[in-house]
Amino acid sequence: MNFLPQSRKSIYLIAPIMGAILMLSFAAQPVIAQPSSVQSISSGKAGTLFDGNATSLSGSATFNFIGTGGNDTFDLAGGNASAVFIATGLLNNTFDIVTGNPSTGTNSSTFSLVSGANSTFNIVQDNSNGTVSFSIIAGPDSLVNDTSIGAVSSTLFSINLGVNSTASLASQFTGNETTINVVY
Repeated sequence: MNFLPQSRKSIYLIAPIMGAILMLSFAAQPVIAQPSSVQSISSGKAGTLFDGNATSLSGSATFNFIGTGGNDTFDLAGGNASAVFIATGLLNNTFDIVTGNPSTGTNSSTFSLVSGANSTFNIVQDNSNGTVSFSIIAGPDSLVNDTSIGAVSSTLFSINLGVNSTASLASQFTGNETTINVVY
């Protein structure tokens, strides 16, 4: 009879020790920053702000945003990373895009942007290195306004806009592989 009570005391003593060992084994694992990042967000609420920023990432990044509420804003910033930005909105959307890292001028990003009527695409290119690609599809009465901070490297534009739309591409294109295709 003496064996059973002492056994319980041992269990009560061993259980906290085992718990502490297990907790330390999980807590002691190092947290390693991943070289790539994937962010996917969708919202049906009107006026949603989607923010995709790759300026501080060193690997690759993918941002996938879907706004079905209308009147959404997509703030997209390329940068050190090789990033892919996929942004789709219903209508009356604003896309504010900076293609390169302002401090280094580097970027190799792809922007695939789709929106309905009355949408605005404000693009500021700051990619003196790398290649930036844009595929923009928008409905009627939309505006694409592209400018640059100094000379930009290779840039590819494929733009398809609805009636009564305007595309103004005023960047200082100096890349060897710059291609522009605009269809209204």
